[in-house]
Amino acid sequence: MIRAARDAPDGTGPAARRGLLLRDVGESGVIEHLRRKYGGTARPGELAIGDDAAVVRIPGGRGVLSTDLLVEGTHFSSDYFLPEETGWRALSANLSDLAAMGAVPVCYLVALAAPPATPVAKVDAIFRGMAAAAAPSGIRLMGGDTCRGDRLTLCLTVVGAVGRGGPVSRRGARPGDLLYVTGSPGWSRLGLALLRGGRPSKASGWRREAMRAHLRPEARWREGKEAARCGAVAAMIDVSDGILTDLSHLLERDGLGAVLAEESFPVSRSFRTASAALGIDPLAAFLGGGEDYELLMAVRPGRRGGFLRAARAFPSGATAIGAVTKAPGIRVRRADGSWIEGAGLPSGFDHFPSREHPVR
Repeated sequence: MIRAARDAPDGTGPAARRGLLLRDVGESGVIEHLRRKYGGTARPGELAIGDDAAVVRIPGGRGVLSTDLLVEGTHFSSDYFLPEETGWRALSANLSDLAAMGAVPVCYLVALAAPPATPVAKVDAIFRGMAAAAAPSGIRLMGGDTCRGDRLTLCLTVVGAVGRGGPVSRRGARPGDLLYVTGSPGWSRLGLALLRGGRPSKASGWRREAMRAHLRPEARWREGKEAARCGAVAAMIDVSDGILTDLSHLLERDGLGAVLAEESFPVSRSFRTASAALGIDPLAAFLGGGEDYELLMAVRPGRRGGFLRAARAFPSGATAIGAVTKAPGIRVRRADGSWIEGAGLPSGFDHFPSREHPVR
């Protein structure tokens, strides 16, 4: 068992400082280390880390839960991800699911699988990254599990409370609804392409922006909460597999389609410069790139004014990129007036594709 001791100035605990490995401290030792350093404080009536399950008070009585896996070699590579960045993105990816429901973040649980020779300092850094990503929303670590694994795997479960006006599901769009997206999707795809060529030691300009988007994405929990509260958003989804793939998920249950306009896409000059330098079509990066964790929303046209007022509080902003149609299928009007659809559209990410996709 790891004894309690004062942490070092760099934030690492005594086990991490001494260079111990997971096999040196055992399962209970590393759990105690993580509980002491990163565990959320139990409120009256709650049970935190240390029992068979966490007990959490949820305001309003209705909770929103989601879980997600991050596997080394599939979702991230230690060749260019620092441990803190792995933790940051793991938490942000899961927090984004709560954002897409308009939920208020409450707590999270982490299941960790790792080889026995993994340094405790690396695990500590991963959880430190999660804690940093969690801090702005106040979401707390309240439990989890650990086991031996052939490669590093993180499975996070997040719990949120239904906020005012929520929950907002993927289903509910109607023909004529306006499609809005937060931020600037596609930057994470550019960051991945950059990092695969070797992580720059000193990144600036578009390189820094692309790296940040891929390594430290921002979950739009503030935007999701405000979008639900305004009452104008009929359906919402986070952009984890690409605009086109996730838009298809938003439309498929109701058999709807969409028309998108390239001239309205939030694609900056810097984005185009980065795309050109990396040899990537900017339209393909914007429409097909995943892991941006922006929010895609269907907004009732009659309530557009209320949505725009709410969007003033979005740190990321929001841009109208098209509209929902009764006819199935997604069509994109290019800036030159031509159209692309069907097989001509960029493809997003699929974990079980008919053809092999590269590791993210």
